[in-house]
Amino acid sequence: MTSTGVRFPAQFDADAWERDLARSTPAGRNAAERAKRDYERSGVPREHLRRCEPEGRDGTNLPDCAKGYVPNPNGKWGIMFKIVVIDGRVRLEFLSFGVRHHPKGSQAPNVYDLAGERVAEITATDLREKT
Repeated sequence: MTSTGVRFPAQFDADAWERDLARSTPAGRNAAERAKRDYERSGVPREHLRRCEPEGRDGTNLPDCAKGYVPNPNGKWGIMFKIVVIDGRVRLEFLSFGVRHHPKGSQAPNVYDLAGERVAEITATDLREKT
């Protein structure tokens, strides 16, 4: 994949990040920390991101979200961001980190499930603040 040089700033919620890393394996935590350091220092490269479908086949609801594979380009883990536009500039807000796909029969949440839960929490909070 050709590099465009375009990078988007990313913000990480420390509590959500720590909860997600606590669920991960040592290899997952190591890969996640490397990606986070790079993203905080230099931003997330456009070519590391894939836009999510607003409604996934698995029932997740991820409007205005993007995913990245860790390690890039097709790692076992994923990192999810909410896409936020402020004054015409894109910023990425961390939603979740975790395994992209568990083995069949697993009941453990994957990165998409975690992101969907956090999007729902954000939406509920926004609605409460508006009323």
